[in-house]
Amino acid sequence: MKLTVLVPALAGLLWAGSALADSQLEIHNPYVVQLIDGESINPKLLEKTSSFPISAGKHQVVVAFEGNYSSRSEIKLVTAEPLVINFTAGDNQKLVLDFKKPRNESEAQQFVKQQKVVLKDKVSGQALASEQFVMPKVGGFQLTRDYQQELLKMGKAFNQPATVAVSSAAVMAAASAPVGSPPPAGFMLFQKKVWFHTWAALLKIGPDDFLTTSSSARPANSVPPTRLFRLVT
Repeated sequence: MKLTVLVPALAGLLWAGSALADSQLEIHNPYVVQLIDGESINPKLLEKTSSFPISAGKHQVVVAFEGNYSSRSEIKLVTAEPLVINFTAGDNQKLVLDFKKPRNESEAQQFVKQQKVVLKDKVSGQALASEQFVMPKVGGFQLTRDYQQELLKMGKAFNQPATVAVSSAAVMAAASAPVGSPPPAGFMLFQKKVWFHTWAALLKIGPDDFLTTSSSARPANSVPPTRLFRLVT
């Protein structure tokens, strides 16, 4: 009987401790949250709250300035390229994105030229150290943008995969190596990974498709149509 009572009580204490350790991040209009730690935010959630729970530790938030200064007779919208902020939150810390909010279209147009913002602790009022940069413009018409993919290509995404950087360095090292010297270990590992994934893709191709002799039926970047080997069935 005592065990039955103590276990729920202990679970409650553990949950309470984890809840107390959670921090909060507040983002107010005209800034709109696009990503938190590489994850997009449900638009319905954005309509209901401007506060987001985060754990203690490193984080990345992507926000976009979307100012609406329209009147009944005229539509006035001011937008800017997304702002990326990397920071480290403490335990049970309440953070807010602080900036001088533009009051009209003219002030907004001046503000977005530099986007001077700072993360502050709401309790102490102290500014939090952070790394900020504006994402580059994307050419052409874009109905929607995948900010996470753009950050990955830039090598600045949250928890950027280490294999991307290692593979690039390995290729560069192999290209600069003297003629006749063995390839670097990193390049050999990268090459093995490429062959592994290529072999897995080949196994998904049926015998009839693989042994075709027509070169016009395949794109230029596909597996050559010659008979590389015969599949035994």
